[in-house]
Amino acid sequence: MRKPSVGLGLAVAALAAGGCATPALAYGPPVAPDVTASARPPVTAGGRPPVAGWGDAPRRVNPPGRSESERPRGRAAAPAVPGSPSAAQQQILALVNEKRKAAGCDPVTLDHRLSEAAGRHAADMARRGYFDHESPSGERAGRRVTDAGYTWSRYGENIAKGQGSAHRVMADWMKSPGHRENILDCRLDQMGVGLAVAADDTPYWVQDFATPGS
Repeated sequence: MRKPSVGLGLAVAALAAGGCATPALAYGPPVAPDVTASARPPVTAGGRPPVAGWGDAPRRVNPPGRSESERPRGRAAAPAVPGSPSAAQQQILALVNEKRKAAGCDPVTLDHRLSEAAGRHAADMARRGYFDHESPSGERAGRRVTDAGYTWSRYGENIAKGQGSAHRVMADWMKSPGHRENILDCRLDQMGVGLAVAADDTPYWVQDFATPGS
């Protein structure tokens, strides 16, 4: 039986939940020692992976053929059309804001552009069979958020795979210091959620948090 996996918190905390290990990401102005400053990533031309984001049911994706896997990715994308968030997105939002309220933080709101960025990454991981914040073609979280039309001053990303429900993935994220820190970062104002299901039925989850830039 597959065990769910989440990333490690800033390379200092280990989880016994699974075999894959990646850091939770947090980028923005250098206001704390564990936050790395980063300029907004460049937007380049290329292909676009399938979206499993705003308002979508979990999307089942199949591994690519060779030509598809080698196709460049990262083309600047128009913002997704706003609509009603999916049940999973609503559940994650409620759970995140419950934890933030207990920690004294303001609630985050769902943003369709962040959900597009999160959904693209979830679908890409599910289709290409990797588990990391950076894609095999070098696309990183900040670039995905920018490509979705969101101008940010600060962002953080959580990823996970194998959890069968919003409650399970949130419980795993909250057990990991790095992921918990992103969820409870009072400086982050908005959130997007992506969920995709691989051909082997493994769910891939992505949370993108951000604060708008000027």
